Amino acid sequence: MCGICGYTSGERLEVLKKMMTSMNHRGPNDSGYFIDDNISCGMVRLSIIDLLGGHQPISNEDGTIHVIFNGEIFNYIELRGELETKGHVFSTSSDTETIVHAYEEYGLTFLHKLNGMFAIAIWDGRERKLVLIRDRYGVKPLFYMAKGNMLVFGSEIKTVLCHPAVNREIDYEALSHYFSLRNIPAPFTVYKDIRSLLPGHMIIRDGDSCEVVQWYHLSMAPKWTENDEQLLVDRIDGILRDSIKLRLRSDVNYGAYLSGGIDSSTVVGIMSEYSPKPVKTFSLAFADSPAHKLDAYYARIVARKFGTEHYEYVMDWRELQRELPAVITHLDQPFAGVISSYWLSRFMHQYVTVALSGDGADDLFASYGHHRLVWPVTAVQRALHSGNRLEELDYGFFNGKRDFVLGLAQYQPWEWRLAYAAFMEHEKKELLSDNGMEVFGMYSTGTFLRDIYQRCDIGTDDLNNMLYLDINTLLPNEILYFNDMLSMANSMEVRTPFLDYRIVELACSIPGNLKIRGRTLKYILRRVAARYVPEEILERPKEGFVLPKNTWLREGMAEMVRDVLSAARLSSHGFFNQDYVDALVTKFLRGDDTLTFKVWTLIIFQIWYENYLDML
Repeated sequence: MCGICGYTSGERLEVLKKMMTSMNHRGPNDSGYFIDDNISCGMVRLSIIDLLGGHQPISNEDGTIHVIFNGEIFNYIELRGELETKGHVFSTSSDTETIVHAYEEYGLTFLHKLNGMFAIAIWDGRERKLVLIRDRYGVKPLFYMAKGNMLVFGSEIKTVLCHPAVNREIDYEALSHYFSLRNIPAPFTVYKDIRSLLPGHMIIRDGDSCEVVQWYHLSMAPKWTENDEQLLVDRIDGILRDSIKLRLRSDVNYGAYLSGGIDSSTVVGIMSEYSPKPVKTFSLAFADSPAHKLDAYYARIVARKFGTEHYEYVMDWRELQRELPAVITHLDQPFAGVISSYWLSRFMHQYVTVALSGDGADDLFASYGHHRLVWPVTAVQRALHSGNRLEELDYGFFNGKRDFVLGLAQYQPWEWRLAYAAFMEHEKKELLSDNGMEVFGMYSTGTFLRDIYQRCDIGTDDLNNMLYLDINTLLPNEILYFNDMLSMANSMEVRTPFLDYRIVELACSIPGNLKIRGRTLKYILRRVAARYVPEEILERPKEGFVLPKNTWLREGMAEMVRDVLSAARLSSHGFFNQDYVDALVTKFLRGDDTLTFKVWTLIIFQIWYENYLDML
């Protein structure tokens, strides 16, 4: 696990060293670089595999190919054996060297042999070619600037900003999407000059040409029916077990995030079978939290069942308020998603360097609020089209909120998806001032989502269509973004067994009616989980490590909310309608929980923006 960086010039070593220093937290154990007339590349290393011999960059026998990479290749032992039979000689035991020889043997098709998470830079000195590669689903980030004949890249935005050729001009289209999605979606970043390489894509810079190429395509075409249910349960179970077994390969201490939910509990249950000693598990609890926040309670049940070495970290609103600016700095750009893993990862680093998580399962098997809306909304739309009576419909999870469903039914799926984000398109127009409309008004997040939604290769499974949208937006831009940035801020590596490409491809070929059945979320995955976790865990409501923001912002942090969103501070840019913001804050502080996402999104933006002004 590392941070990587570089640029297409062999000059100015001090720039490369500055880029490397900017991400020392990603690699406190080692560093290295390679420079010639065409390329400067460097890395900082968090040692996980081959602690003594895994120094990067690593080259082939004749020194014509150099590789730096961030991540892990989990099947490197099997690949090494295959390559040795073809005559390749290895000088280390690291997974990085496997990349070098696999590229030599197979060219860029070697990527399809990798089971891992990775951002890779390959300098092919024979062809004078630089290749930058991001893994299938975006577990590891990779940012770049391509301008003229200059290509600059790095594992973090702040790293790319260290290069003097990179401009800090804001990308207002990216920010427009942020106000809806609560994150900035790839390929955008908050800076016009810097792009985020999309998952499953690579950049090939050959001479003066620089081409972005998609190397991996995910299909949602159905291959199974309800009659295959038992076969699917066995197959998911088998692949998940192998995925977890592969992800326990480590030369340092490992553990697991444990929220007490289905996904993390299943991972811990399987880990406990393979681990030669009790698994270290870690949970986050919240002081003065609402009664319904029971993550710690359920995590203790799982820990007792599997005999784990269990640790808890308790945080309160004071920590959130005090350290929020530092967290935003680590994230490099506005991000109003989950940030609680920052505090838990910092605590965990005292005990382990690697941790497995249950992330990805919700996005593959359907669990979020907008997933639950798919069947009711589409049922209403079809009833309106055919003239059937709406009163006779089953509204599922929303039988008590029929007006809400009817309201959303007037929108397309990619539009009503934003009801579970921050600001829908019409709400964004209310938020913005005249100045804000001039800057942001020309951009449509709904159109951005529509273009991705309509790329899905099936059209009849409404739930899988929505999951495809999430796998290409929410998963890499929110879930995996905070997973990487906030764990690596604390020199911690997170491994996500549910994102083994074999599980993802299988899940995407399963019809939606085996994912949400009636009022059962993640139906097919629950059947797998039932082999490991107690009934009490299967029946509990979904929570996860989500900060009780509505309670904390309204109580201990209310003064901060008023201050950050005051006219005095928002006047620094003048983007927002102050009357609208004042009314929003007042309604929220009086108890309207539906406004939490909106208020939090604006707070994060304002703190980021003030930090941005300080950097200019």
